[in-house]
Amino acid sequence: MRKRPALVFLFIILLLPAAVFAQDAAKRPKIGLTLSGGGAKGLAHIGILQALDSAGLKVDYITGTSMGSIVGSLYAMGYSGDAIEKLAREMDWSNLFSNQPVLTDISFEEKREYNKYLIEIPFEYGKPKLASGVIAGEQLWLELARLCWPVNNVRDFSQFDIPFKCIATDVTTGDIVTLDTGDIVMAIRASMAIPSVFTAVKIGDKNLVDGGVVRNFPVITAKDMGADIVIGSNVSSGLRKAEQLATPLDIIYQLGFYKDAEDFKQAKKLTDIYIHHHLDNYTAASFGSVDSLLAIGKKKGDEMYPVFKHMADSLNALYPPATPFRKNRLPFTPDIELIDIKVTGLVHSDERFFKGRLGLVKGGCYTPTDLKDAVLNVFGTRFYKMITYDLEAKGNGKSLMNVQVEENPLTYVKFALQYNSFTNASAIINITQRNFVVPNSRAFVSLAIGENPRVKGELFKYLGPKRNFGFGLGVDFEDNALTLYKDYKRQMEYHLKYLNGEAKLQYTLNSMMAIGVGTRFEFLNISPRYESVEVLRGNGNQLNSFLYFGVNSLDRKIYPHRGMDLQFESGWVYRQQTGYRVYKDGAEIMPEDYGYKFNNYQRTLLRMKYNLPVNPKGTMQLEAGGGANFTHRQGPINAFLLGGLNTVIRNQLPIVGIREAEITTSSAATLQLSYQYEFMRNVYAIPRAGAVLYDFLGDVSSKYKYMSGYGLTGGYSSFMGPIEASVMYCDQDGRLRMYVNIGFNF
Repeated sequence: MRKRPALVFLFIILLLPAAVFAQDAAKRPKIGLTLSGGGAKGLAHIGILQALDSAGLKVDYITGTSMGSIVGSLYAMGYSGDAIEKLAREMDWSNLFSNQPVLTDISFEEKREYNKYLIEIPFEYGKPKLASGVIAGEQLWLELARLCWPVNNVRDFSQFDIPFKCIATDVTTGDIVTLDTGDIVMAIRASMAIPSVFTAVKIGDKNLVDGGVVRNFPVITAKDMGADIVIGSNVSSGLRKAEQLATPLDIIYQLGFYKDAEDFKQAKKLTDIYIHHHLDNYTAASFGSVDSLLAIGKKKGDEMYPVFKHMADSLNALYPPATPFRKNRLPFTPDIELIDIKVTGLVHSDERFFKGRLGLVKGGCYTPTDLKDAVLNVFGTRFYKMITYDLEAKGNGKSLMNVQVEENPLTYVKFALQYNSFTNASAIINITQRNFVVPNSRAFVSLAIGENPRVKGELFKYLGPKRNFGFGLGVDFEDNALTLYKDYKRQMEYHLKYLNGEAKLQYTLNSMMAIGVGTRFEFLNISPRYESVEVLRGNGNQLNSFLYFGVNSLDRKIYPHRGMDLQFESGWVYRQQTGYRVYKDGAEIMPEDYGYKFNNYQRTLLRMKYNLPVNPKGTMQLEAGGGANFTHRQGPINAFLLGGLNTVIRNQLPIVGIREAEITTSSAATLQLSYQYEFMRNVYAIPRAGAVLYDFLGDVSSKYKYMSGYGLTGGYSSFMGPIEASVMYCDQDGRLRMYVNIGFNF
């Protein structure tokens, strides 16, 4: 901390007999508070606010830049320092500063393909489209809108409980832009739009980026507002040394904030009480260190408390306040009634689709959380890059909701790499197209190029007034090398090809749950990779009409901490046209003579994973599965394939201990228990134990059979997906098996 000599002189004067001075509170020296930018380090400002509250020192003006604009604006609205600390601890900062919405906010039909590719390139009018920044910040904007709800109708920031201004930079001219009117959420978002990280924010005719580029420590702005005494809290260390540029965000900060260096020198001279936080071990991206940053800020606040208390007592003695000091100054804001909803910015999607997904109605009363959830329901379709809104007050608690939309490009080309012990290495290419053939639809085709090629395509059309119905067409192709086993010993290797065409009707209950009905045409071909004493070859086709139910409430794509992933399907297989042949010692045997029977049969399949958090680093995982082909007598054809740790082939039921398809059966029930522990950042250890009962229906040789196994997985959450190596043990044959998976499965 540094105090200017002028400030010391001021207090000497203030402590003279009160008779020398008029006791008019209006002549009380005005206190200004300036909070610097600094990314995650700005959380340390909160400790200073708590010290001001504890001392009862009234602040008259607040200025802030970037992260300082978030913390400062909340305090200006009326949040106490303690309330802001509570918010900081509860926020999911990694989500707020991510370019991707959390999985729970994604529409059910989008979850399987969401965020599973290494590279995603948007195309518009046949050309790649580049944005002004990597992060659009929808989640950040919605969270700020929720927090700023108490001032949603205030357009003049001087009318906040404490007058407030924040700083942005005009990206065209490089000029300082002081934001003190308009929409507070847009102002804060502009003030923290780090160049090349966040997209620029358009306000009026200006494109704005982070104010830290030109004025990261806006003391001069506080003086211009009328502050006689300025308290400045600075979490920035200025330009960093080469060895301190540890992350890409650090480098971008360094490049973008050269111009601020000269402004800071002048600002520091004008600061009466300068508070510097020593945060050399932290960076602007240290949002994983919220607790320690808050603790450092609180310690600094404790150091400053005697100074603030002395100021408050002296000022209150000389200029008695009209009202007592209050920590919690947040005004009460009731729910609002929407008289209308206007949407601008729609180009490729229509207003009926947007409002149907939004689910808000004229005359309805809503809370800020209701509005946030409604916007996320639309955003989860991935048609939109950014959705913002402002509420235009119409009196008597009624408002007009003006929604501004920026759509995503219609076309994306995506790439990924994947390796699995069963499917081997693949390069995956995906093309996703919105509004393909019909409006309000999404289509994609994915191709896995490798030793075992695969193709998957889908067209999904949203239907219904709320767009929660959908009609889908799909195609799926697999070409896999399949080894059949007997008593856990290799018997024969086959090529198994599977192709289906599907039509379905789906009803989405919410972003996590859907039910539907459909019909598939399925084609199968099986051929031996080499001749043997006994082989099966040929092909067949069939129809499969089914009912399905799905739940996906996982909190993240890989290594989830909580939530469930459930897939249930039950249907009827019929109209089988078969051309399978069995050969024994070179002689053809009719399948019927071999015990095969291609009759119609009922089919049911269940896969379920449930994640229960035990502590911040540990998650208990329960995995259950079941499959039953009732009256099934077809050997390996249409059978369930047991084994492996990931679902990579049709009709598979994963279970620890054995490889894929080491057991083929017409009926099985699996149960597996795992404990996922993150012992280092993004590094996991996962012990597993599982068991399966099988052959209790259909083609059986005894009442039932049993298998149990164990495993240990080491995993790393990488930019390309999970990187995992596992060792497994099976009780029944006493052998160890290795299993490797890299990247997201196709």
